[in-house]
Amino acid sequence: MGRMKRTPESLPAWKVERAKALMLDHMAHSCSIEMVARECAISRSHFSRAFKNTTGVPPHIWLRQEQISKAEALLTQRNISICHIAQECGFSDQSYFTRVFRALRGISPKRWQLQNGRQSDQT
Repeated sequence: MGRMKRTPESLPAWKVERAKALMLDHMAHSCSIEMVARECAISRSHFSRAFKNTTGVPPHIWLRQEQISKAEALLTQRNISICHIAQECGFSDQSYFTRVFRALRGISPKRWQLQNGRQSDQT
């Protein structure tokens, strides 16, 4: 007997939007994929597989990209500390945030901030 070929599972658009909104809303408070899957009324493994099939990236990678995008937006404001930005974006500490940011952007958050931050108005 041959094995049945599995068709890729996907999520309906409303579940993808709900999952993304939940991850963004809970970003600063360490959002778990398990919690998001539970809110979508499916198992964690099914959610992760279906999210990846639907969006092209696993949920933890999507969330990490969103965390770094939010960090970049906050880094443009020079009056916010790197430590505060790490917390706002859901990183456990500044050191871990710096390692992840450097790995994804090839530059430290502080250097990125210096190169991309808004200049203070000197009037």
